[in-house]
Parts: sequence; C-alpha cells; structure tokens
Amino acid sequence: MDYEYTDKCVTPWGEILQMKRLLDKTGIRKVLEELDLPEGRSNNRINAVSMVEAFWVKMAY
Repeated sequence: MDYEYTDKCVTPWGEILQMKRLLDKTGIRKVLEELDLPEGRSNNRINAVSMVEAFWVKMAY
C-alpha cells in the first residue's frame, strides 16, 4: 500500500480498510472460531469472534 500526505481531513476511520485487510490476511477469524469462546445467552448477544475483532481494531488506534 502506498501512503502519501494530504490536506484532506482525516477521520478515525481512515485506516479501517487496511485493518480489515490485515485481519483477513492473517486468518485471525478462523483461529478465533476454533477457540472455545463463551457464547452469550441473551437474544441480542454479540458473536464472540466479532467482539474480539472489534477490540483488535480499536486497539490499533
């Protein structure tokens, strides 16, 4: 990927696409799905793998 300086406004979401590509290339989702992560019991639960991925992206910033 090429990076360059710009005068445009930068948002916190500016690098989200690169982070998603990193997650896809590392295969982390497959590894997480093989783990015995706890399952929620609520009818509005969040998938544990999705939650871990979300924290990973948040920690990158």
